[in-house]
Amino acid sequence: MIRITVLKIIVLLLTIQSQVMAQDGEGISVFLHPKKFYKKYLPNLKIKRPDIDSSYIKTYPNYLTVGSRLIVPTIYMDLHSDNSRGNANHASSNFRTNVGNILAFSASYRFITAGFAVVVNSNRKDKEDYAPSSYRTATIKYNSAAYSLQFKYIRLRGFTDVNQNNSDTLVRYTKREDILMKEYQFEGVYNFSWRKYSYYAPIDYTFRQLKTRIGFLMKAGVYYNQLAADSNLLTMKQRAFFNDFNDIRLIRTTSFKLAPGIGLNLIFLKRFYVSLAVFTPYNFYVYNYFTKDENLVHKGTSLAFVWDGNISLGYQSERFYAGIRYQADSKSVTFNTVILNSLFSYVGFDLGYRFVAPKIVKKVYKQTMPPGM
Repeated sequence: MIRITVLKIIVLLLTIQSQVMAQDGEGISVFLHPKKFYKKYLPNLKIKRPDIDSSYIKTYPNYLTVGSRLIVPTIYMDLHSDNSRGNANHASSNFRTNVGNILAFSASYRFITAGFAVVVNSNRKDKEDYAPSSYRTATIKYNSAAYSLQFKYIRLRGFTDVNQNNSDTLVRYTKREDILMKEYQFEGVYNFSWRKYSYYAPIDYTFRQLKTRIGFLMKAGVYYNQLAADSNLLTMKQRAFFNDFNDIRLIRTTSFKLAPGIGLNLIFLKRFYVSLAVFTPYNFYVYNYFTKDENLVHKGTSLAFVWDGNISLGYQSERFYAGIRYQADSKSVTFNTVILNSLFSYVGFDLGYRFVAPKIVKKVYKQTMPPGM
């Protein structure tokens, strides 16, 4: 389980400066006193809540929103060779995990949402021959009606190559407990239609859409991914079909996204909704290959096809909310002579409640956040 100190991360994300141990005139670290920090470094900072149309969007500034989400994921990662040899397609690595259901928790107050997720069980019955997998993630968001910022960390260890052609032993699958995937995501969404359309209303429920509305969006992000293994990512049988990919043990990528999108919140029977959002499907990638001891052997760039969209159905009232959601993040990236296809999609079941925030939450929030936030 990843434990995060929400307020410390918020302060770092929103106010990080080059002087890590900056002090005021009395020799006191201003990072330990947020009000002193804002007064010293950001004296003119004032965050103002957007003036939204309350007949379309309902906000809950005095409520603490807590929720849980049961996630049933589909995770795969395939390595393909673009070798022209006739049997090259049979040598692809089809990496899968035995990750079963994931349980995620979140809490939201005013502009801030924080959450984490852990695996609650694995699919042992149909994946008993797979290598054991572990999955961890932590998320923190800054949300307003007009725009939002999100930082997310994902860690996934333990894959199984289910392509039986690649096995070097009598066992049909190749277990790769040593493969580790880590990703750091920082992205933002700007909502051009923020006065009457709420993109995050069906996602983290800090807002509630009251009337049907369509909206235009822009998503921008930077994503750092690292795929590493203790040994070659390919088996001996595969290597003859992959060009310039010998003894590769580490692939690092940094990708950039600037994607316009469109969203729809359809409201019926006052409290029920159907939500849909999609973004244009291309990211720019900078990638590097490394061998043992992180010796760089190749670097390059690529324009990758990325599917980014979600759809949900649910219910919201003043206090209670519930919903079912499908979200997909699919990529196809060409790395010189190798093509990496990956998919993380899930069906999620949401359940949550809003209640008046305790005084201690209000006090800590007020003393920690910038003025007006």
